Amino acid sequence: MINNQTALLVIDVQNGLAQAADFNSLIAKINQRIKSYREKDQPIIFMQHTDAELPYGSPAWMLAAELAVQNEDQIFLKYHSDSFFETGLQNYLTNRQINQLEICGLQTEYCVDTAIRVGHHLGFKIKVLSGLHTTFDTPLLSAAVAIKYHEDIWNNSFAKVVQR
Repeated sequence: MINNQTALLVIDVQNGLAQAADFNSLIAKINQRIKSYREKDQPIIFMQHTDAELPYGSPAWMLAAELAVQNEDQIFLKYHSDSFFETGLQNYLTNRQINQLEICGLQTEYCVDTAIRVGHHLGFKIKVLSGLHTTFDTPLLSAAVAIKYHEDIWNNSFAKVVQR
């Protein structure tokens, strides 16, 4: 029998990214998902990015205080956009027979997109709730357009994007 355990993967909801579009409302929505996973006793995993702009141990590097993180939650540090690269995440999931991931967080076009594509490539079933990820406005693309664009690419190719 195949175990269809799902985990919530929350990517890079950190203080240094707080200027992203709708950051505070994103945290509130993610916290609702966290609550739902806790009620079902399903795993919740947080990724925490480290680089020159989010130096290890700095205030910018810290997970947002409003995020509903608890001691029993698993936190993985990462140094690349790929949540699976040299983090131990894949082994953690495999050892617990988790084969489905719901992915949310930041940044849509970097770490979220990479986690979705790599997770799909590794054989995980991926789900994304529409709007449960965000990014920054850029001179080329607004955050809203980047989010919609990526959801259109992901849906039924790399993930199931569920409209909320």
